[in-house]
Parts: sequence; structure tokens; C-alpha cells
Amino acid sequence: MNWDDMKVFLAIAQAKGLKKAASKLDIHHTSCARKIKTLENSLGSKLFDRLPGGYALTPAGEHLLRSASKIQNEFDAIECDLTGKDASLEGNICVTIPNGFATHLLMPDIADFMARYPDVHVEINMTYAFRDLARREADVAIRLVDNPPESLAGKRVGCVYWSAYASTQYLETHDPLNKPDACHWLGWGDAANHLQWSEKKKYPDIPVRGNMYSDVLQLSAIKAHLGIASLPCFIGDRQTGIKRIPRAKPAPLEQIWVLAYKDMMANARVRAFMDLISASFDQHKNILEGRG
Repeated sequence: MNWDDMKVFLAIAQAKGLKKAASKLDIHHTSCARKIKTLENSLGSKLFDRLPGGYALTPAGEHLLRSASKIQNEFDAIECDLTGKDASLEGNICVTIPNGFATHLLMPDIADFMARYPDVHVEINMTYAFRDLARREADVAIRLVDNPPESLAGKRVGCVYWSAYASTQYLETHDPLNKPDACHWLGWGDAANHLQWSEKKKYPDIPVRGNMYSDVLQLSAIKAHLGIASLPCFIGDRQTGIKRIPRAKPAPLEQIWVLAYKDMMANARVRAFMDLISASFDQHKNILEGRG
């Protein structure tokens, strides 16, 4: 038994006519007639008498109407329950965030969201990948990307500026300007990516050493006096014991987007979280651009 056919049955029973039911369901009346015929054949019972004045329920139709009405009421109750919870901002929300944003910028803002909406339970998944959102394992993603996939909706909320940093202790014994071969960059992923660092172009003779694929790892390595690294300014400028290397300036590198699947944009929890985080990024603009 197909519930779509049952909805047609209920519409005809309530409208007492085929065309009125079809208009209510926004389908053609011939489709309505075909679905009712299919339902009657599957049940082996005639549900309506086709009369000049309209459709009248048979005894079998009246019996089915009682059962179908109960099922419809249950569906309506479920829908109202879900809508009520959504409107009152209750339930779970899973958010994927790059490591640096989660640990060095947005946690106070997430705490603010949780304080405002105590019945919303926030799960944080630290990752740079889209795969979590693509598999519907998350509701909202904060991503560093120029062109988000078309399946996602959201807004661009800023730009991350980067610069080159080293520990104060490292710079006391290393001179990037006059003795670059005695210094080294901390590697990050594919060596070809190093050529994209704006600051590296100013120091072409500093070799690359190691590979630490995370801004959090890079920061730990800097603090351990292992070398020079490119970091987001919102991380590097707010740390004690490290500073920008000589002549290093902030440079824009990555666009920031707050994203969700298009069919999740109507969800109140998702909207509330995206609105608050978007406003937070606006407040953090100076920090993100290395002016804070």
C-alpha cells in the first residue's frame, strides 16, 4: 500500500469530489483517478461510489477512512513536534571547524551560542575536509575556500591573513636577512605549496625542513624553537614568546565561508548558529587581518 495513494484517498473523501481533491493536491484529476483505482485494486475493495453529485464512500471506504485518518493524525503530530522543537531551538547541531579556528579564535563565540541556547547541544568536529559535510555527518561547516560546492549555501565572512613567525629565542641566534642558509622554514604539506607563501618569496635562500601539516603543529614547533613558519595572523600575533620575522607583513591568503547544505538552511538551529558565527567573524576582522 502506497501512502501517496492514501493521501489521494483522504483528499477525495474530504472534498467529496475528484477535481476538488486534485486541485487541493496540485495534481491532475486523471492522476487522482488513476491512484484511487490502483488503491482499490490493491485492496480488492471498492472505496467510492461514483455518483453524478460527486464521490460517496462505500462501507469499505468508511472503514478505511477511520484507519487512514488515525495515521494522518499521527503524521501531523510528528510534524508539529518537530516544528516545535525546531522553533524553540532544541536538539543537536554538529559543526566542522578548522583546527586553528576552533582552538584559537571561535571557542568563546561557541560558548556564547551555548549560553544563549541551552537546549541546543553542539558537537565540534575539527577538520579541514569537506567530506564530513558531504556525507551529512555535520550541519554547519566553517571552511577556507574560494568557491564552495554548489550543493552548499552560506556566506563569505572574511579573509585570513598570514605572516611569518619564529620564537624570540630562535631569532636571537638566527638572522633570516643576513644568514638565511643558517635558518629554515618548517614544511607544511607538499613542498610546492611553500612557493605560495608570500613571505617565502622575500627569503628565497632559506631552506625548508620537516613537514607539519597543521597550523597548531606549526605553532608548537615555533614555540619549541625549531624554525620559521607561516601562520594565520589571528594565531601568530596573539602568542607570547613568538613574533614576526624581520620585514614580514600580513598577506591575504584564504577566504572564510560559513556553510550548510541548502536543505538545512531552514533549520532554526542552523540559522541561529550561522548568524552568530558570521557576526563573530565580523567582530574579529582586525585580528584576522593582522591589525588586532
